[in-house]
Amino acid sequence: MDGLRALFRVRNYDLASTLNSGQAFRWVPYGDGWEGVVGNYWVWLRQTSTGIEARTARPVPCWDWLSDYLQIDVDIRSVLRSFPKDAPMQAAVRACRGLRLLRQDTWECLASFICSSNKQIVQIRQIIAALCERYGQPLDVPSGHPPAFAFPTPATLAQCTENELRQCRMGFRAPHVRAAAIEVATGRLRLDALAELPLDSARQALVRLRGVGLKIADCVLLYSGIHPRAFPLDTWIRRALSKLYFPGRRVTDKQLREFAASHFGPWAGYAQQYLFHYTRVIAD
Repeated sequence: MDGLRALFRVRNYDLASTLNSGQAFRWVPYGDGWEGVVGNYWVWLRQTSTGIEARTARPVPCWDWLSDYLQIDVDIRSVLRSFPKDAPMQAAVRACRGLRLLRQDTWECLASFICSSNKQIVQIRQIIAALCERYGQPLDVPSGHPPAFAFPTPATLAQCTENELRQCRMGFRAPHVRAAAIEVATGRLRLDALAELPLDSARQALVRLRGVGLKIADCVLLYSGIHPRAFPLDTWIRRALSKLYFPGRRVTDKQLREFAASHFGPWAGYAQQYLFHYTRVIAD
């Protein structure tokens, strides 16, 4: 590793599936790899035969922040061993080998998933790109490369008007993003304290926010690495659980959540990601 380049030696890691599995929205293909933004760094990543190559445009004294984001040190074999041995789960595991969860910044994750409500992934990416371009700090990029921007801070977005945020194409979500930014910027909601709470209490702390239901709360808790048992229940997962585990039966969201909590074990959120990606991309 040097100041601008690193190689993370890791096995059983599918970078493309991980970055393109609906958990993060700022990664796009670039050359023979992927480019995105993590914190205050423009980052380029590429899968290699021995792991993941990373590059930035300004010197990095320590790469731990990126290793943590990519969750390089997670023992994926232990995670997979914790999954139930039923046929649907094992089919998803076989089809999605190397799929990982990222550990994202909690504020970015919260604001991004508020923006995601009733939107396709491509639209979410457009909203977030516009938001970052308007209100994020510019970052160092390679010579001749288009500009890149950090995700806007809660304090910055708290100062925006609803109309200004609507110009980022987020529509009715604009007041929700602004309200969340105010809660975080003023300290009324301490995102760093969520990890100290039991899962249900952390959920309740988030669903107090406008525009945040159980699904978005669980996305935030799972994709920012706070609670691995969080199990986001969206259209794809609802469809997957109903088809794979309750064929021919009508089940409520409450029943599905109770089933997920008891069936999928300590890494239930990881199991959810495998089922989500399997159902959305791979299965018929």
